[in-house]
Amino acid sequence: MNIRLDQYKIFYQVAKNLSFSKASAALFMTQSAVSQAVKTLENTMDIQLFVRNSKGVVLTKEGEILYEYVKNALSLIERGETELRQMQRLEEGELRIGAGDTISRYLLLKPLEEFNKRYPKIKLHITNRTSRETLEFLKSGRIDLAFVNLPLEDDAVQTREYMRVQDIFVAGSRFEGLRNTCLQLEEVARLPLILLEKISNSRRVVEEFMFRQGIAIAPEIELGSHDLLLEFARINLGVSCVTREFSRSYLESGVLFELQTQKKLPERSIGICMLRGVRTSYAAAAFLEMLEQQRDKKQD
Repeated sequence: MNIRLDQYKIFYQVAKNLSFSKASAALFMTQSAVSQAVKTLENTMDIQLFVRNSKGVVLTKEGEILYEYVKNALSLIERGETELRQMQRLEEGELRIGAGDTISRYLLLKPLEEFNKRYPKIKLHITNRTSRETLEFLKSGRIDLAFVNLPLEDDAVQTREYMRVQDIFVAGSRFEGLRNTCLQLEEVARLPLILLEKISNSRRVVEEFMFRQGIAIAPEIELGSHDLLLEFARINLGVSCVTREFSRSYLESGVLFELQTQKKLPERSIGICMLRGVRTSYAAAAFLEMLEQQRDKKQD
């Protein structure tokens, strides 16, 4: 049956008030327009919904049944509209983010703290996975935003650069003799290296760069955490390849020092990914706007 929603809304007002005149006043319509809409509905459904009497109208048995369903349906629609308005005002909703442990700790902790202060009614769902797994979560709809190590190639995803980072080699007191030495990358490759696991995107970037220099690297230790890279270097188990921006406390305290090399490892980026062609949630859009504001403030 080809029945419009506005016809059900008109029927609901008549049935609720048991009066065409009261329904027309509530709907800001003429009484004749209300009567015509109800008549059209009855003709379309081929049933009688009201019986007129001296006091107004009463519902038929069929009208009573339809009224209960229409009342519940309109109530659900109204509730949905209310929730949408609350989400627009960020009084309700959720922010679903995927990121690795390192990005979560060093990049997202403060922004998430600030976002929670601004919008305390938004539920936060943070999923910690590798960049590859985080992208799969994004494409399956389980998260709204993915913070990953770049580069990546995926037509289903649109990416914006969040920040640029620099990978470096660091060492502890065992390698003090190298502190003021400028090393060739070939010399670094012969040191006992500690790298992230092969599944790491940042490890892949370093390996590919070294390969282009004609250097193969074979780490003695592979780890799954950036923090462990720093700690293993601190206790002198080898030379770790870490991200400078995430290692400042170790470098500034002197616990570790950065090895100087003739050629620097390439800068790389950390990006924010969203599904291409899919509108972000109100909460995700607000979080992205806040990140941009914070970045602009730092640049100023």
